[in-house]
Order: sequence, then structure tokens, then C-alpha cells
Amino acid sequence: MLAVIPFLACYITWTIANPINPDAGCTISTQYKVGDLKEPQPLLLKRDGKRATIWYPDNDNGTLRIFAGGSIYLACPGKDNYLKNRTWGNEVEAVCIEGKVFDVNGVRQYFSSLVCKSHPEHHAKYTSSPPCLGRHSPIEIGFNVSGTFIRTIELCRDEKTYTTYYTKFKMTKMIGSYQRSYPRPGKFLAGNFYSGIDVDYLYRFETQLDTLARILNSTKLAEERLKKSVQFLSRGHMVAKADFVYGAQHRSTFWYLNTAPQWQTFNGGNWNSLELSVRRFAASRRLDLDVYTGVHGQMTMEDIRGKQQPVYLHTDGVVMSAPKFYWKVIYDPLTKRGTAFVGLNDPFIRLPADDVYLCTDISEKIKWLNWRPRNIRLGISYACSVAELRKAVPVVPPLDVIGILM
Repeated sequence: MLAVIPFLACYITWTIANPINPDAGCTISTQYKVGDLKEPQPLLLKRDGKRATIWYPDNDNGTLRIFAGGSIYLACPGKDNYLKNRTWGNEVEAVCIEGKVFDVNGVRQYFSSLVCKSHPEHHAKYTSSPPCLGRHSPIEIGFNVSGTFIRTIELCRDEKTYTTYYTKFKMTKMIGSYQRSYPRPGKFLAGNFYSGIDVDYLYRFETQLDTLARILNSTKLAEERLKKSVQFLSRGHMVAKADFVYGAQHRSTFWYLNTAPQWQTFNGGNWNSLELSVRRFAASRRLDLDVYTGVHGQMTMEDIRGKQQPVYLHTDGVVMSAPKFYWKVIYDPLTKRGTAFVGLNDPFIRLPADDVYLCTDISEKIKWLNWRPRNIRLGISYACSVAELRKAVPVVPPLDVIGILM
């Protein structure tokens, strides 16, 4: 007990000399480059015992407020990663003093000085959950922080065909504050999930040209369909980079597990427009949404003999197939309302046939959609009820939906 007395005396002296104004608090701008969250950015966390969650801004300008004396936790997950000072380790508690000043381990620090040695490391791993869709592998992507896994994406994958049937993530109502123009990482990660396959090589334009020529039995046809930097099979994000607020979360979307081959004009066309519309909708209505994105069917292309052939990135093993459809479901768990969307991953069709529509189009009811759904090059697209889509696409997860989210 006697040993504690000098410590208390020092603390009281420090408090008197450095009083905390409870009305002042701290204000942090999380805007990329111009704000207080500098590179390499730490994860910004709230802690409730052992549970850690991402701390999102309070408004669409990216402002995060902490009351005086309140704590925010900063984490730099990854081997040999740490926050500013190696002796601090890879997670610290920062206590708000005032303005941009925080107490970290008894030392006052400007928030902008609190950076990681390197970018927070994200992982993809199999979960301990039962098989998804009865026989496939549930996988999650996220960050290991002090024994807690902070998930960004969960997905269901076929290990034989390397197809991710669907992904799921939680879109925050504060998505309007996402870090605009945050740079993409240098490459996508394959991890140990693509045994014997060089996925980077398969996505190269020259490789695609050679593969398509073999599928169509015609180099001329392949050259007519593929145009460098214009029309090719892109790494189609299922969960988009900008579907998350912070740069570290953006980087966690760059796993091949989170992609499927997607024609570029569709990727940058109506599918991109749908993603933008969903983000604006969630931000304007202040809704925390569960978002599911998946693929369905097999995209085909007419060969030299006029016969439809399935399109793959890897013809030898018949894996990495180009899906015919992309689908997305947005769901508000509070109101139990949801809406489904479908896009055709085939910009080469001449006229849309009946089989293009998996469900009744209700796009006219969704006033916040901003796209060109009848444009073939940009990807024929439409909206429908979740229940009707699930009848056509059984991998759509069962949800308790009582009405359309519009």
C-alpha cells in the first residue's frame, strides 16, 4: 500500500498541472491525406472488455469525436508491426486530453503522430462454422487484434472450382465518410487458396487472349471480343473497396477470394453504378445494412462453329469460370426489409432473351437507383424481391424479409 502512495501523489500533481477540460473533448478528421489519420493508418477501435469493434466517424465529413478523458484504441496488427514506438507494441489506448492531443502511456501525443510501422495486416482463414450451402467452405477476411478477429468479409467458397458463391459484409450507416481516393494496394492476394494456379497470370490480358482463342477455336474471334484496357475479364470485386470507410478495410478487399471474373464494361458500368447507389442510400437513410453479393450461372460465348462455349480463365482444370450473373441483396435487419439486384455479366449478347431475367423487375419502385439498366454493354440489370431471386438462385441466404427496402 505504501508503494502506491508516491504513484497517487505523482498522478494528482500531473492532473493539477495538466487539467482535462471535460467540455473540450477531441475532434479527429479521418479524411484521407488532409485529415489527422496519417499513413500507415492504425485501426481505430472501441473496446468493451475483450470485444473490439471499428470506431466510425460521426458525420459524412469524416469527423470523429471523443469526450475528454475518453479512450480510443489504436491497433497495428501484423508481424513486427507496432504503433510509433516499438516498446508500445501493436495496440495502445489513447486518452483524449483536448483538441488533437491524447495521452499514450503517460506521454502527450498529437493524434497525427500515431501511425503504424506498416499497414495493418489482414488475413483470410477458414472458420470453425459448419459448411455453408451444406458442403462448401466458410471463410472470413479481417484483422487479428489482441486475440480478437475483426472481420471485414465472410464468404462461401467451392474448393473444387475456386468459386466464391457469395460474400457478406456489414455496411455502416456512416459509409458517406469513406476515405475517398485511398490508393489500391499493388496486388491481389491469393494466399494458400489456389493450389497449383497462378491467378495473377490467368488475369493477364495476353493470357486471357490465348485462353479465349482456345475456347472459341479462333484467334480472330478472341481478338474481336477482347480489347486491351477496354474489354476483358477484370478482377470483379464482390465487396467493393469503397464499401468500407477506412483505408485498412479497403485493402482487405483485395483477396482473389473476394472476386470473380467480370467483364470490364459491366464492372465499370451498371455494377459500379449499383454499388454507388447502395452506398448513397445507406448514408442518406442512416441505415446499417447487411449486404450479400454473389454469382450465378455460367457465361458462354459463341465459338467459330456458332456453338455456345463456357468461358473460363483456366481451361485445363475448368476452374475460375466467368459467371453469367452477379447478384446483390441489401437487408436492413431492424425493419426486416430487403431488396435484390441482378446484373448480366455478358456485354456480347445481341438482344436480351427471357432467360436474362431471373425474377420480376421492380426497378421502377427503387427511386434511388442511378444506372442505365437496359444498356447491354454496361450490363443488363434489374431489381427484384429477395424471395423471388432466391427461388431462381438457391445460394441466396434465407432471410426474414417482410417487404421491399426502398
